[in-house]
Amino acid sequence: MSEATWWRHLRGDPTRFLLDDQEPGVVWRALTTLLERPPDSPAVVRARLAARETGTAAGLLAEQNPLGYWGSPVAYGARWGGTAWHVIALAALGADPEDPRAERAAEKLLESLQPRSGGFSAARGRPPSACFTAEVCAALARFGFAHHPRVREAVAWFAERDGGAGGWSCPELRHLLGGACPIACVAALRFLAELAPAERAPLASVAERAAGFLLGAGLWVDGSGPRGWWTFAHPNLGRTDLLDALFLLARNGRRADPAVLRALLGVLARQDGSGRWLQQQAAPFGEPVGEPSRWVTLKALVSVAAYGDALAVHRGDDACGG
Repeated sequence: MSEATWWRHLRGDPTRFLLDDQEPGVVWRALTTLLERPPDSPAVVRARLAARETGTAAGLLAEQNPLGYWGSPVAYGARWGGTAWHVIALAALGADPEDPRAERAAEKLLESLQPRSGGFSAARGRPPSACFTAEVCAALARFGFAHHPRVREAVAWFAERDGGAGGWSCPELRHLLGGACPIACVAALRFLAELAPAERAPLASVAERAAGFLLGAGLWVDGSGPRGWWTFAHPNLGRTDLLDALFLLARNGRRADPAVLRALLGVLARQDGSGRWLQQQAAPFGEPVGEPSRWVTLKALVSVAAYGDALAVHRGDDACGG
């Protein structure tokens, strides 16, 4: 689609805000996911390398133990100080996948994860969790470990796990909605978005199951969704929201069905006069609450870029900004 088409949905131009030098992790992810620059383009490489030295991801890596972990090497799932959550946050915050510290963190996490087969548990002695497993697999895939034997085994466990009410069941009862875990569905789409299209094909049933549960509920646009569903934030650790779901449906190439278009209208209504979106909820390692968020804005723009043309046709408009 042409850039001009989807930019007409915005109330202002967020380019300078999104692509400034304060968060190079945002810059390289915006260049690749929004502006479709190739990964080896000079601007992408420059921003990716800068993310090793500047920004939130760089700050987290600076706190890493030289052996590759955060906090206790045993308590990898401790919220929010354990290695697992740091690796998930680093993936969400645009850390350079080729940074040796990120690779060391992923390797240390793989050494620590329990149980030693099947899905992953956030703590020794607890049952494996579908949402935690999918989030960890997505982060490890971001750092180049999608084909690690332990990740492949966890993905197989996830794919075969009992579907609950169409999605995945979850030992965290507070996560359940309609008998299944929306966080697991969004996390599954996050993992799939890290794979090349040809690698997604064998996991088509996982994609259909995850998207089917979310879209079958109409993305909860007209009903009571998960807690904080309309409160956008980044990074979403142990939670999810409507924008996360819409962004990952877009990243997976899902079509713009009516629920997607209604959700996009709701997202567009929440932009400010400069075409930016706010961090609406406190998040570990996130931007200040109530302030414009580069990451939330990027997710919104990727969603608008994917579905903006369909929305314009649906409404019969040339533009639907403001």
